[in-house]
Amino acid sequence: MLKFLTTLGLKLFGKRIKKEIQKYHEVGVNLKKAMIPIPLELYIATAKISAVLVGIIGLITGIIVSRFIYVPPFPFYIPEPIYSFWMNYRSTVFSVLMALALSFAAYELTFSAFKIYPSIVVGDRKSKIDRMLHHAVAFMHALSIGGTDIYRLFKTLAEHRDVYGEVSREVSRIVKDVEYGGMDLRSALTNAVELSPSENYKEFLHGLITVIDSGGDIRSYLEERVEYFFEKARQSQKAFLELLGMMAESYVTALVAAPLFLIIIEIVMLLMGEGNEYVLYAVIYLFIPIGSALFAGVVKMISPTDDMEAPEIKEGDKEFKILKKNIKLYKIKKALRNPIQILKRKPYYVFVFSIPLGLSFALYGLSVVGFYPSMDWFFSFDDYLLVSIILTLLPFVILHEIRVRSIRRYLRYIPIFLNRLASINESGVPIYRAISILAKTDTSPLRNEIRKIKTDIDWGLDLSRAFVRFANRIRVFDVTRVVTMLNEAMKTTGNLTDVLVISAKEASRSELIKRERYYSMVMYTIIIYVAFFVFIGITYIISSMFLTAFTVSPTTPSTTTPVVQLNLNVDFYKNLLMHGAIFQGLFGGLVAGIMGEGSVSSGLKHSIVMLVIAYMVFTTQF
Repeated sequence: MLKFLTTLGLKLFGKRIKKEIQKYHEVGVNLKKAMIPIPLELYIATAKISAVLVGIIGLITGIIVSRFIYVPPFPFYIPEPIYSFWMNYRSTVFSVLMALALSFAAYELTFSAFKIYPSIVVGDRKSKIDRMLHHAVAFMHALSIGGTDIYRLFKTLAEHRDVYGEVSREVSRIVKDVEYGGMDLRSALTNAVELSPSENYKEFLHGLITVIDSGGDIRSYLEERVEYFFEKARQSQKAFLELLGMMAESYVTALVAAPLFLIIIEIVMLLMGEGNEYVLYAVIYLFIPIGSALFAGVVKMISPTDDMEAPEIKEGDKEFKILKKNIKLYKIKKALRNPIQILKRKPYYVFVFSIPLGLSFALYGLSVVGFYPSMDWFFSFDDYLLVSIILTLLPFVILHEIRVRSIRRYLRYIPIFLNRLASINESGVPIYRAISILAKTDTSPLRNEIRKIKTDIDWGLDLSRAFVRFANRIRVFDVTRVVTMLNEAMKTTGNLTDVLVISAKEASRSELIKRERYYSMVMYTIIIYVAFFVFIGITYIISSMFLTAFTVSPTTPSTTTPVVQLNLNVDFYKNLLMHGAIFQGLFGGLVAGIMGEGSVSSGLKHSIVMLVIAYMVFTTQF
C-alpha cells in the first residue's frame, strides 16, 4: 500500500517536487541523519499524496458535520441582495466553507507532520548516541590494547548493534562508505561528521581524524576520550535530575494540589447548595487518573533507561548450536520442575496466573453484589475490585523486586570480581587458576555464578564462552556490554590483565552512574509520598470531620432544637473521596516509580502500598 501511494504521489507531483526540491533541503539532511532509507523525492511524494488523501477525508467530514450545525442569520442589518442570498443559501455556504477549512487544515497538518517527523527521529537518535557513546569508546579502547587498527575497531563495533545501539548504526555508516562506497577511511570519517546528529560523536570523530593525520597514539586518545565522555554523561545525568526536580514540583502543583483545591471548593459549594457533584466525578475519575497517566508517560519518554531485557550473546560454533538444540528438551523439563526460576528471570510471566486470579475474584464479587448501574453499586463493588487489582499486581511486584535487587547486587560486585581476577592474573597465576581460587574463596553474592564459570571451564569451554554464558544467565545490559567488550578484546591480545582492568573500569563507571541516579532520585519518590499523604489526610478530614460537623445536628444545653441541618449523604461523599485518594495513590505510585527508578514496573509497588494505605485510612474506624 505504501509503495502504491509513493508511486502515485511521484506521478502526480514528481515534476513539481523536482522544481522545488531545494525547499526541502533540511528535510533531506534530516532523513540522512535519521538514517531513514528513502530518497528525498520519494519521501516528499509520499507526504503530498498522504496529505491529499487526509485532506479529502477532512473535506467529507466537514460536509457531514456542517449538516448538524444550525447557522443563524446575521445579527445585524446587511443590505440587499446579500441578505437575501445569505438567508437562502447560508447552510450551503457554511458547509462549503467548513469543508474547505477542514480539508485545508488536514492537508497542512499531515504534510507538516511528514516534514517534522525526520527531525523528531534525529533528536531521539542524538540522545541515544550521547547516552551510549562512552560505552562504545570504552569498547574501542579495550580492543586497541592488542594493536587493532582504527577501521577494524569500527567494523567490530558495527557488528554489535544490539549492544551498542545507535552508536553502532552510526559506525556502520563509516564501514559501508569504505567497503561499498570506495572511500578511504578519512573521507568516510568526514562524511560521518557531516551526517551525524550528535555533536559529541562529531567531536570524537574530529579528534580521531586529527590523530590519523598526525600519526598519534590511538590507544592514548581513546583512553582520554573514555574519561571525557564519561564525565559528560555524568553532567548530562545531573542536568536531567534537575529537570526531574522541576517536574516533581509541577506534579505536586498540578496533579495533587490543584485537584485537592477543586475538591474543597466544590464541597463547600455543595454545602451552600450551589455545587454540582458531577464536577467531583470529573476531578476524581478523569482529571486525577488521566493527568497522572499522561505525566508519567512524559517522564518515561524523557528518562534514559534500559528497561528491555539485554540481548543474548551468541555462544559460538555450529557444533555447540547443535548440542544446545539437543538439550533444549532437557531445559524445558528442568524449567517445569522449577518454574520459580523462570518467573524470577521474567517476572511478567506471572501475569498468566495472576490476571485470571484477579478476574476470578472480581467475578465472585459481581456474583455477590449483583449489577445495577449506579454509584451505589460501584461503592458496593469497589472492595472486590481493589482486592482483584492487588491479586493481579502483587505477585509481579514481588518477583520484579527480587530480580531488581539481585541485579543491583550483581552490578555492585562485578567490578570487584574483575579487579580481583586481574590482580591474581597479574601476579603470574593463569586465568583458569585465578577463577578456581575465586570460586573457593569468594563470599560475595556472585560466588554461585563464579562457580558456574569454573564448571563451564572444567567441562572444556574456553574463558570467552564461559563469560558469555554468565552474561546470558543474568541478561543485564551493563553485564552484556562488559562481557562483549571482554570477549572481543581477548581475541586481539593475550594481555588479559589489561583487558580485565579496562572491563572492571567500564563496569564500575556503569554502576556509578546508576547508583548516583538512584540515590539522587530517591528524594523525588519521597516528594510523591509526602504529596500523597497530604492529599489523603485532607480528604479524610473533609469526609470524616468537616462534612459530619455540618450534617449532624448539634444541640445546645438549653434546647434540643437543631442549630444546623444539611441534607447530605456523608457516606456517599466519603466513598467518593476514598476513590480520589485511591486513584491518587494508584497513579501517583507509577509516577513515583518512573521518577525514582525510571521504570513503570518499579512503580507498581508504590501503587499497591498507596492503594492499601488509602483504603485502610478510609475504612478503618479511629
